[in-house]
Amino acid sequence: MAMRKLICFFAFVLTAVPLTASAQSLLPDSFGAWTASDASSKVAAAQAEQFSPDHAGVLREFGLTSAERRDYSHDAAATTVTLYTMVDPSAAYGAFTFLRDMDMKAIELGDIAKFATGSRERSVIVVGNLVLDVSSPKTRPADGDVKILATSLAKRADQRPFPLLPEFLPESGLELGSERYVLGPQALAQAFPPIAASAVDWLGFNKSAEAIVARYHVPGEPKNNEALLLIAEYPTQQIAADQYGSLGGQMALNVDPGRANGRPLVWGTRSAVLIALLANVDSRDNASAMLKNIHYASEVTWNEPTHELTDPSISTIVVGAIIDTGSILMLALAAGIGFGGFRLLVKLALPGRVFDRNDQVEILQLGISSKPIKSTDFH
Repeated sequence: MAMRKLICFFAFVLTAVPLTASAQSLLPDSFGAWTASDASSKVAAAQAEQFSPDHAGVLREFGLTSAERRDYSHDAAATTVTLYTMVDPSAAYGAFTFLRDMDMKAIELGDIAKFATGSRERSVIVVGNLVLDVSSPKTRPADGDVKILATSLAKRADQRPFPLLPEFLPESGLELGSERYVLGPQALAQAFPPIAASAVDWLGFNKSAEAIVARYHVPGEPKNNEALLLIAEYPTQQIAADQYGSLGGQMALNVDPGRANGRPLVWGTRSAVLIALLANVDSRDNASAMLKNIHYASEVTWNEPTHELTDPSISTIVVGAIIDTGSILMLALAAGIGFGGFRLLVKLALPGRVFDRNDQVEILQLGISSKPIKSTDFH
């Protein structure tokens, strides 16, 4: 989280001035059946209100670096495409969860866009670290045309993985489209308002926390009562435990409603590096039944090729030893015959000229009772 804030700071500084008209445009001149009506307009993160007045602050908190907008036309139809460039795919996913509307339905664009949703007049698509907001006065472009646009941007996008935290959300009772991925206090205040005014950073984003908030219908609670579930993840279990222990100062955590003393009533639990908080639920039993579905389990996978090791039998060992010993003996015999035979042939063909030359042979003898021995006596 600290590194993300540093990246966001430098991105904000570098983009604090308006972008020049000569800046390179990411949006193409055409896609599918749609053709650009004019040149694109670009703004820096500091001027994001021009394109998104309601979400500019949250987008900057996530790590918006720049935004671009361009108008397109097809016959009598018109559409506007707004492109938000974020610092990484996690920030893009967070921006996506705030820019979409709950009435939007998922649209299938293949592997080009993992997150894509749309309504009759509008669609929001994530391509790596890029977020596309396509809107039209009447009917938005067809999914095939939008896929062409997303494909043209994929080669310019950051393709690092998206966050895994949404996978911890229980499916039962979830209001689809209500998920909000959170990386800072400003986004959290909008996504989890029960204790928004309690503190600036009560969840610990300065400790590299990330969170996701979603709305649920909890069994046993009134149908018009929407529960808010928050799941936060921390780098280590110690950080999660320390942060969970400090939450009692910001809310009435796991206390009976009659003892809340005006503080927001929140039910919570911790599982390893995860903290789960549930608001807008009156019954402890209903909250416990909901929270017990949230737990953290780490998995270690090994994708290296494996093989089975078995000890050979005693007969295999004995036979192998005999064969190997025989091989060594045969090799030694062959080497001896080869060396000796070669030396003998040379001595027969060139006596005294290669081996045992007279001038290189020195004989030590006592010479007591026999005649002196000469080197020539050996040939």
